[in-house]
Amino acid sequence: MSEPIDVPSSVVLVVGSEQFTPPTTFDGLSCAASDDCVAVVVSSPLVVDFAGAAPGDAPVDLGTFTLVTEGQLSVRDVYNRGFESAGVEPGAVRLTVWGDRADEPGRIVVQVHPD
Repeated sequence: MSEPIDVPSSVVLVVGSEQFTPPTTFDGLSCAASDDCVAVVVSSPLVVDFAGAAPGDAPVDLGTFTLVTEGQLSVRDVYNRGFESAGVEPGAVRLTVWGDRADEPGRIVVQVHPD
């Protein structure tokens, strides 16, 4: 498990490239995506991890998305500071974001699905 991080705003981004386009709206949800960025409304401090399987300690499915990547997924704040990253195959990657609760989770796990 990663160390808790203090995020300066209530949103973190999971991005697939250096140049990305965040989603324009959450539509009342905790998680939203564009083609290359997933935005998650969170609380701080926050624990973020990557996993290959659904986690037991973050049981709430916040959404499954397909992101276009350049071979790496990274978690960043809205000021583009990076916190965690994981190597993936370049191209389209399917992932699920899990949280410890539905609204403003304090722990999220990004599950990267196999091809």
